[in-house]
Amino acid sequence: MRYGLKYITAALLVAGASGALAAPALEEVVVTAQKRTQSAQDVPIAVTALSQDAMREAGVFDVADLTDVNPSISFDAGQSSQNSSLKIRGIGTVGNGRTFEGAVGVFIDGVYRSRSGMALQDMNDIGSLELLRGPQGTLFGKNTVAGALSLTSNKPNFDGINGNAEVLGGSYNKEFVSAAVNLPVSDNHALRFSVVSNKQDGFYRSRQFDRTYNQTDRLSAKAQWLWDVSDTLSSWLVLDYSKSDAGCCWGSVQVVSGPLTDDIEYYANLRGRDFYKQGPAEDQRLTNNNQDSEEFREDIGLAWTLDWALESGDLKSVTGIRRFKDEQIRGDADFGPAHIIVLSEPTQIDFFSQEINFSTTWGRTDIVAGLFYSEEEYTSTRQFIADTDSNNYASFRTTRAIPELLGLSVDTAPLCRPPGMTLGCTATLSLIGNLVGIQAFDLFPSTPGDRITEDYYYQDASSAAAFFHTQTHFDNGFTLVAGARYSQDKKDGGYDQVYWYNSELAQIIMATGLLGPTPTGNLTTPRNAFDLFGIYNSPSFKDDYESSVVTTTVSGTYELADDVMTYLTFSKGYKSGAVNLFQEAVNQNNTSYEPEYATSWELGLKSRYWDGRAQTNIALFDTIYEDLQINFFDGFNFFTRNTGEATSRGIEIENTAQITDRLRGSLSITYLKAEFSDLGNAPETIRHLDGRQTPRAPDLSGVAALSYEQPFTPSLAGYGRISASYSGEHWASPDTPDEPTQGPYTLLDLTLGLRYFGDNDYDLSFFCKNCTDVTYRTIYFAMPVQEGSFNAYLNEPRQVGLSLKAHF
Repeated sequence: MRYGLKYITAALLVAGASGALAAPALEEVVVTAQKRTQSAQDVPIAVTALSQDAMREAGVFDVADLTDVNPSISFDAGQSSQNSSLKIRGIGTVGNGRTFEGAVGVFIDGVYRSRSGMALQDMNDIGSLELLRGPQGTLFGKNTVAGALSLTSNKPNFDGINGNAEVLGGSYNKEFVSAAVNLPVSDNHALRFSVVSNKQDGFYRSRQFDRTYNQTDRLSAKAQWLWDVSDTLSSWLVLDYSKSDAGCCWGSVQVVSGPLTDDIEYYANLRGRDFYKQGPAEDQRLTNNNQDSEEFREDIGLAWTLDWALESGDLKSVTGIRRFKDEQIRGDADFGPAHIIVLSEPTQIDFFSQEINFSTTWGRTDIVAGLFYSEEEYTSTRQFIADTDSNNYASFRTTRAIPELLGLSVDTAPLCRPPGMTLGCTATLSLIGNLVGIQAFDLFPSTPGDRITEDYYYQDASSAAAFFHTQTHFDNGFTLVAGARYSQDKKDGGYDQVYWYNSELAQIIMATGLLGPTPTGNLTTPRNAFDLFGIYNSPSFKDDYESSVVTTTVSGTYELADDVMTYLTFSKGYKSGAVNLFQEAVNQNNTSYEPEYATSWELGLKSRYWDGRAQTNIALFDTIYEDLQINFFDGFNFFTRNTGEATSRGIEIENTAQITDRLRGSLSITYLKAEFSDLGNAPETIRHLDGRQTPRAPDLSGVAALSYEQPFTPSLAGYGRISASYSGEHWASPDTPDEPTQGPYTLLDLTLGLRYFGDNDYDLSFFCKNCTDVTYRTIYFAMPVQEGSFNAYLNEPRQVGLSLKAHF
């Protein structure tokens, strides 16, 4: 490993040699990865488990921070947080599709969240986190082909009034406040309330608007009620609400300036705007967004768990009801400094789920069996709205393109780009239109704020499943695990074209055939500048999808010695298909897509040694993904396809050591080969992926950390933590064949603090994240209406701050 990892590893060895004799044993980590309470060291899959204290110590405020905790995990948010992608071992949701469900299943208090972006919230009173790597189709169901993330709230308790609070301030005007209180009401009733407010300026700046983009402005609240109905029946109800009202996620930077850059700059200068181009834009995080873009997100729901201890076993019911709203407001859809296109896109997802499972022991065998059912209703509206330069820019592009198609070398820019504020090309096309008797000569609406297009998308989905999972123990130290799940998915939905601005001039141009044949429509079909640029008017459609799939798992574990276990696990999973909710779907003969399948083998070793003070877990894995679902954007259209295969093969090595009673260290390394393959029958537009790494999947990555605590008095102690995360060279996105790779980098984090122990505990700490201010690209994409130009999203820059926590 390089730099930070190398130095921390050396420090681990030196510290271990100097003071290991006084070290206590590592604490046992308990998980519910197999829907039964077990030590993480007994589970035959790779598991990352963090307690609330461990999450805060590692600086994990939300799911996005998991990237710096385990080298096999990455989380990226693009233009919409709704379609954020959580990836494990190089596999996750590839693209920004409306009906794309996560390849990593997300569960909060036992309730499934159908989009990874629904987990992009603050860790409001979350007591534990479990991240299961590899397909989890048997116990957790569909959409867990890469793994499952399970978050569990701190339950109310009957131990008296207690709680905690934190106030934090930091870079970019960071303001974080959280509080939680536990209130026993009687011997069998307890309540718990918590709230989190998280605000921060964005990491992308617009000098000309004197504001930032992709800022944070989140508020969440949670109320819980625990009722011990009887000695055998317990009810746990969780009500939660969260909202976000910020400029996510329209801030990005230009990293490649294409042939239209000078023309875009001309239009920007007309309105007194600058154009931040490749080089300075990335170095200074300068965005060209020229709108007051925002994203409003609201998530409300409940999780109700009933636990009933019967004489023959335990019966559990988990009910979930949710409403998730996400609305893009005043989105700068061209991502550039010119005033061309504005986007508005409100979305609503209503979700209900019910699971009932029964666990029992029969002789040597532990059994879990259950039923699951869910319903989801998805609706979304998308409006493209004209801006100040929409019509003139469309006219300019058209008059430039026609001579090029005829093989003429004519520079129409001086004529067609408006001098000052005159109409320029629009006036020229107006004259042509009048000569041929056309009244509506505009290619786009000439009035800012008018609709260009309006679409409506909808899908109703239901999923039903039955599953069982067994664990049989034998006297010789061997344990056999076997399980299966039958799942049935039904979906129906479609796209309605509400409005398509019609330009008679665009109809005539399309009718000449100069731009080639159109996929659908006739001479009377409404056309505008979108059609001239390759975003063709596509008719409304309705389609349905249905599948029945059996997923399985078989594991064998063997105790080689006390605290040393080896296992071999075979598992199958799948990611559901759906109706393809894109305006372009009919034109591309792609109104639905099929499931994605995963077949995985994992060979592992879990061990504790050094009198329980050290732990090493090793996992060798080989997973093949068939009919991989990919959604990608070429600058004009979105494409959703089932491609050929992807493979994810590698080794994970995780080490933890309590070196002394004061010093603890960890080192995790992942060597990974995750790549696309067998794409010979895939569309030409994605064959460049054949043999290429999947996005955000470096060959080598690692995370190392050292934690140290030094008592000063019986009631006062100091502590520190330093960590380094390394990522090797990798691709950021799948969209373009000539995308440059992201080079290797190492991130350093540091925390220094003081703890006071008394009637109430207090903790004051200084933190630094990405201390050396490393910059890298997380997503790379083609620019709309600027062929040949590319933008990128970047990681979070250096942040420093102070935190004060109290426990009472």
